[in-house]
This record gives sequence, structure tokens and C-alpha cells, in this order.
Amino acid sequence: MKKDKLNIDLFVTKSGKNYRKSKVANKSDIKNYFLEKGFNVLEINQLWRHIHGKLEKNNKIFFFKMSSTPDIGERTQNEVSWNKQICELIKKFNIDYFDVPKIYDYGHYQGKFYYLSSYHAGQFLSQKNPFNIKNLNKWIDKIIKTNLFFLSLKNINFYRDKDSKNLIEKWNDYFKKVNSWYEEVKENQLQNVINEVKNLKNTYTAGVNHGDFVPWHMIQNNKKFTLIDGEHASSQTPRYYDICYFYHRVYTSANAPKFAKYYLSKIRQSIPLSEKNKFDISIRPILASRIIGGFWDAKTNGLKDLTYHNQLKKDFSKNNLY
Repeated sequence: MKKDKLNIDLFVTKSGKNYRKSKVANKSDIKNYFLEKGFNVLEINQLWRHIHGKLEKNNKIFFFKMSSTPDIGERTQNEVSWNKQICELIKKFNIDYFDVPKIYDYGHYQGKFYYLSSYHAGQFLSQKNPFNIKNLNKWIDKIIKTNLFFLSLKNINFYRDKDSKNLIEKWNDYFKKVNSWYEEVKENQLQNVINEVKNLKNTYTAGVNHGDFVPWHMIQNNKKFTLIDGEHASSQTPRYYDICYFYHRVYTSANAPKFAKYYLSKIRQSIPLSEKNKFDISIRPILASRIIGGFWDAKTNGLKDLTYHNQLKKDFSKNNLY
């Protein structure tokens, strides 16, 4: 099981919940639970916060995911909320370039939330360990169409949005989090970057985002891809967040700044002319927050080579993002 390198106490919410602190599950008990429900348990493992597995019943294969704590289950419920609603919208609008796993069942086991969904056995669009993005180019148009689809969605809320706040409160919470990261990595000369984050207070517009939109969460599924792991999905995070997140992760984690710039350039070309100025203004503070978050992730994970993080910081300061 993965060992968390971060101070998990930093992730306690105002209500006292911790969406990061995991517990080791008793896999034998979980296996017996599903056996008693008439499933064959083909696989079961725990990498970190969730227990994952593969079940079979009546010649049909299912993927299952179970939270290791009730608090983490709040995010797992959000993933179900996302998958169910996005599935309905994909069907409504006849979307043929991406999908999400279909939810078949969900419930609680000893207070821990779980769900059963369709099982997808394909390869990811990009491998993570080691990083390999050579396959991404042929998928880029469908990835961008997915971004634009999310940008078009309105009047939708997911499980985590049930306790909605006004934009000022959301901005304050967001800035406090980013500023706490900054305080731990400000030795990287990030003053101009944190100043840019402050502009989000004026540009903040809520939008639908998957929240962890990266190619290693996209599974090849014939002519479309299946987008998984929607735990962090929200309709109240900053508009264009997924775009900035994908850009930052491909640039700094996959070490592919050229492709990240190509992606952002194609996205901008696809944005309606009437929205381009808003896009140009809005992405900078979001990207600034991701740059600081990237330095913080690198530090907390013990990454010594900051070449691509520093290169992006330099590109950002020169507005050389495309």
C-alpha cells in the first residue's frame, strides 16, 4: 500500500473530515462480503485510499471501488454522482468521443462507501510510470472536445457541491490553500506567481470540471476514451481548471512542455471568439496556482529535479504559454 508522504492533518476540513487519511482494509472480509452477494471475486487490492477490484456475476465483469474510511467515502460518492450525471448527458447529446464508467450499484460496507461500475481493460492514453505521451497526439482532438463539452454544461451539481458557498467564500478558501503551499516553497522565488493567483478573486467564474483531468485517467475504448476517477469533480471550481490542470501536469509531470503548449494553443483556437479574451485573462491565475502547487508537490514528494517546474515558471513570467 502506498505510504502518504504528506502531513495528512493538513487535510482536515472545518467539519473535521479528512479526505486523505486512509486505513488498511481487511481484504478477506471484503471478499467474503461480495461472495455472499453472489459475486466471484477475481481481483482485490488496496493501493492507497481505496480498495479496488474486479468482480464477476452472470458472466459479466464489474469494477468495484470502496473507500477505506467513511470520510474518504464522501469523495467516492462524488465520483458516483459525477459518473451518473455525465452518463446521462453523454446519452442525451449523443457524445461519441468519450464516456465515463456506468454505475450499476452502490452502497455501504461497515460505513465505507463503495460502487460497482462497468469494467474497462484498455490502455491509458498516456503511461505514467514511466511517462510516455507518444500516443497522445492522435487523441488530442477528442480530449479538447471533452473540455469544450464540460465548458458548455450549466445547471448541474455534484455530491460535493451540496454545501455550496458564494464565490467570495470559495475564493477565500482556495487562496488560503494555495497560499499555504506558497509559504512552504517560497524559496523558489514565486512572489510574482502568488501575486497572479490573487487576480482569481476578480476572474473567478464557476465551471464544470473533472478535477483530475490527465491522460493517465483516460482509458482507450475503441474510438473513444473512458474518463475515470471523478472523485474531485465539481461544478463550482474555476472555469478552465481542467484545461490548466492538464497543461500543468503534462508540462511538469510528463516532462512534455512542447505538447502542453500545443494542447493549450489548440484549445484557444477552439474557444469562441467572444470568449477568447476572458479565457486569456482567466487561465493565468489558475495556472499560477497550479505552478505553486507543483513546486509544493515536488517538495513534499522529495523530488530534487525541478527543471520543468522552473521552466514553466519562466514561461509563465514571459507569457510564453503557447
